[in-house]
Amino acid sequence: MKSKKLRFLGFLLIAVLIAVLTMSVVSCTTKTTTMTKALISISVTPSSTGSLAVGTAASFSAVGTYSDNSTADITNQATWTSDNTAAATLSPGGTATAVAAGTANVTASLSGITSPSVKLTVISLSSISVTPAALPILTVGATQQFSAAGTYSDGSIVNITSQVNWASDNSATVAITSNGLATVASAGTANITATLNGVTSAKVLLTAETIVSIDVQPAVPAKLSVRSSQRLSATAKFTDGSTGDVSSLVNWTWTGSSSGIVSIGPTGVITGGAVGTANITATLNGVSSPAVLFTVVTP
Repeated sequence: MKSKKLRFLGFLLIAVLIAVLTMSVVSCTTKTTTMTKALISISVTPSSTGSLAVGTAASFSAVGTYSDNSTADITNQATWTSDNTAAATLSPGGTATAVAAGTANVTASLSGITSPSVKLTVISLSSISVTPAALPILTVGATQQFSAAGTYSDGSIVNITSQVNWASDNSATVAITSNGLATVASAGTANITATLNGVTSAKVLLTAETIVSIDVQPAVPAKLSVRSSQRLSATAKFTDGSTGDVSSLVNWTWTGSSSGIVSIGPTGVITGGAVGTANITATLNGVSSPAVLFTVVTP
């Protein structure tokens, strides 16, 4: 009986020893596998960049390649570095911010491995030009779209209309939106400017006048054949005594003895439609011209 117990204990000890040895082998194998998967290189994207304007930012990402040929995104684990923080700074996560004109080399590092550097060129805004740079007299209620182009330190020219701060030095006369659309509110003058990163454009003078009267030419009764056309012009007289062509701004209307006698387009082109007479009027900002009589006859 005692011999059987001894044999049982012997078998039990052998089984325990085998289990311990197996666990040790597995543990060693796991450690060996873990130790053999080492970071061997880092690549940064984008690997080349265009120019970055002062005040703007660009995002980089980093991918690590390991000794077993596997790859992983290590953008948030890597340490990001700029070799010229006066030109560009790097934040955790790979975001570069342009500080001043110059160049900076960007790298990502982890576990003693550093990526190839990516050259970042920072450019500064040199000047701003506003278009149109000169304007005719505008009428109260009229609108004018402005655009802004920025010239940078590398000679490049970029449309920055939506980035600049638009300003009118007389908003009671002319109001301007963040996208450069000016609206004339009252008679007077206003200077329009565009500003970005401490750079301001030359002033554009906008003169607004109130309409006193509108004259349509030809002003005498005229004949027009059916299916023939003639262009009319509208000239506005302003409070300062000046005049201006407002043919494309006025609202052209006609009245007649029956429908279809004439048709008239937004630029003042009148076309005969049927025999009869029609009175043509041009109206802008509540001011209307004297009616001009047209007689439409058969060809």
